[in-house]
Amino acid sequence: MTTHANRLGWMLGDLSGMPGVRYAVLLATDGLALGYSEPVDRDTADAIAASASGFHAIGVALAPYTGGSANGLRQVVGEFDEGLLFVKRVGHNALLAVSATDTVDAEVLTYRMNGLTERLGTELSSPTRHEAGGPGGESSGRP
Repeated sequence: MTTHANRLGWMLGDLSGMPGVRYAVLLATDGLALGYSEPVDRDTADAIAASASGFHAIGVALAPYTGGSANGLRQVVGEFDEGLLFVKRVGHNALLAVSATDTVDAEVLTYRMNGLTERLGTELSSPTRHEAGGPGGESSGRP
């Protein structure tokens, strides 16, 4: 599905068409949905994006405890009773969340997620957002 609100959804077709994949959502690290595949609607994409952003943040917080202070996070994977959720950094301030059944070929899915990251690199980056200040929308100066 591609609409103005889902202008980046077309990028997710290769992943969402894989056997065992339920859907994919492209999101900013601050939890804003940037694109989503079928059968996800905008409200569901927003909820997934907010949750996946938090899930990724937990992984970032735990990274130093799994290898050292400079240890970077590549992806987090949640294993649930009825499937898996992969959340991967795909650009500056951008993440990709993919939900799959427990029958998905995780190796092939990860390979395709990496391929999407390489092919679309800068297009998947999301600019850093700043809080709006006064009525003119000036930046408050805080990151």
